[in-house]
Amino acid sequence: MKRIFFLIVLLSCVSAAFAQEGGNRIYGNHGYYNQQRRQPLTNNGILYGNGYGYAIEASVVTNLRPDAFVAVFGVNDEASAAAASNTKVNAKLDELVKAVTELGIAKDDIFVDFITQNRVYDFTVEGNQATEHLSGFETKKTIAIRYRNRELFERILRAATRAEIFDLIKVDYVVSDFDNVRKQLFAAAAKVIRDKEKSYASALGVEMLPVGLAHERYDAFYPSDTYERYQAYETGEASISSNTTSSRLIRRKSSTFFYQPFDGSRFDAVINPLGIEPVVQFSLYLRMQYDARRAKDN
Repeated sequence: MKRIFFLIVLLSCVSAAFAQEGGNRIYGNHGYYNQQRRQPLTNNGILYGNGYGYAIEASVVTNLRPDAFVAVFGVNDEASAAAASNTKVNAKLDELVKAVTELGIAKDDIFVDFITQNRVYDFTVEGNQATEHLSGFETKKTIAIRYRNRELFERILRAATRAEIFDLIKVDYVVSDFDNVRKQLFAAAAKVIRDKEKSYASALGVEMLPVGLAHERYDAFYPSDTYERYQAYETGEASISSNTTSSRLIRRKSSTFFYQPFDGSRFDAVINPLGIEPVVQFSLYLRMQYDARRAKDN
């Protein structure tokens, strides 16, 4: 006798994914599958018991709009001869370069990178025997396009589609002034530590003598680090007994992605508040060591 049981369940899953104009690299990154993403270092709350006496932590973050973007497309084509496959790829690239320069993008902001040219093999089947043979050559290249106006992205994408270029590999976010960013973060973290030191002394009577820095760590998180995959649907679950020949066909479930930046509540200070668009998040964790015993001796 066939025994089939049905149970309605709600399924949802969240895992790491990639940037706003993220591109197809999302399917090749291990984070897509292991449901993990890198985290900023923030306060752990353990301020005593490390041999000196006390420590004070500070974690700060700033949210920066990028100075520019770099979209990278993959282009490949096959032909019976190596030169012919290269010619077909170059024709697509020339069409795209012409289109984006008409959008005001300079030639210096376009770079074509030769990736590989390889043989392609196929099989000829005769009866019950399959014989491998050389069927042609495939040329692969990438083209990187730098642009500063975010609104240009859709127009670049349409131009690529017209040129029969469909593989958007990634979009990088470019922030140039790292030195100034680090100075801002350090100044903010140092102020947090000084303010905490004064608060501990005035409110709790905890007197401490500074010994030195115990930990300093900068991190940068691009949108490629802070997008997550989301999938939600309801389905029936079937249990089929071993004495039946019934089988189940599982349909493909659509998934989407959303921007999930790190919440400012995790930090002592936020220099630039989050808006609604993806940004680059820079963080600093600073830990200052104090000697309470020496302070008591004084």
